[in-house]
Amino acid sequence: MGYDRPPGASLPEPADLDARLDLARRHVETLLPGATAAEGPQSLYLLPASTGLGGRFMVLRDRLAPLGLTPMLRTRAGRPALVLVPTPPPGRWGWQTSLLLLLATVATTFYAGYVQSATLVRAGFLDSAVAGGAAFSLSVLVILGAHEMGHKLVAIYRGIDASLPYFLPMAPPIGTMGAVIVTRTPAPNRDSLMDLGASGPIAGFLVAIPVLLYGVSRSFVVLPERLGAVFSIPDPLLIKAMIRLILDPPSGHAVLGHPVLFAGWIGLVVTSINLLPAGMLDGGHAVRAAFGSRAHSLLSYAGVAIAVLMGFYPMAILIALLMRRGHVGPLDDLSPLSSSRRLIGAVLIAVFLLSAVVFPPPF
Repeated sequence: MGYDRPPGASLPEPADLDARLDLARRHVETLLPGATAAEGPQSLYLLPASTGLGGRFMVLRDRLAPLGLTPMLRTRAGRPALVLVPTPPPGRWGWQTSLLLLLATVATTFYAGYVQSATLVRAGFLDSAVAGGAAFSLSVLVILGAHEMGHKLVAIYRGIDASLPYFLPMAPPIGTMGAVIVTRTPAPNRDSLMDLGASGPIAGFLVAIPVLLYGVSRSFVVLPERLGAVFSIPDPLLIKAMIRLILDPPSGHAVLGHPVLFAGWIGLVVTSINLLPAGMLDGGHAVRAAFGSRAHSLLSYAGVAIAVLMGFYPMAILIALLMRRGHVGPLDDLSPLSSSRRLIGAVLIAVFLLSAVVFPPPF
């Protein structure tokens, strides 16, 4: 999930600009007493204090919306300040592109599941590769869909202009690179930014739990010699716990995963990658909301390092490349994060620890 061109820094020049700015000034002076206009090319107001602005700022945002202006609370020269920027035009989100990508991802995930299931059919573990492929595809798409719709519903509730989910097809054995939602306007405040970042991982994680319970219960406890050339992959803590509780394999035995179990594994891995505290990832939104701009920049480097330690080298490179864009932050960057959202941040850490996998280094 990322932002598509945040509001700009220079004001447009329509014929009625002066009238709109004058009306905006009156709204600012009414709602934020003591605000003083600063000289410069921007529409900038210095404020006497940074506390107690949250509710009045949200009212101001609603009053400025018909004027085509968006307010932003920032710090300028060590003082709290209000900056007025032009509101970007609404995003033109075409449902046709989302639908085509969804259909393509249905095809690639079905094929990936079919290939996995065909091997299990030949070994006598499954009856139908078609049924296995369909179960894998449905499970992956349900988890990813829940993740992205979590973001979308919060965006609608918080008044954030956001696209429909874009599913990303990929060749087997996984069949998908996940899904993304593009937001065109920033979150109103730090609480809403935390909600936006946390909603997807939490929704996807909750949906992944019943998928994993079914997948583990349908998996097979076998002797290692029956596995042949099958390769093994590390499991997240959640899957390890479920295998112990549900299957409890005897010593010397191995677990051959059902395609639905692998689908749940993919869901958890996607969740953990999104929770890396970097850039415009969900974890990046969370740390930006909790700790501010400077900490977000520093923790983004930590996110790259964690991705390397986990063995996700392409993702580490991608994060490093996207870090240059920074993070636009919420509109109200002065009001602190509430205690309830800090608790949500702690929940995200727990979700990451239960979902993450670490691949051994190639050397």
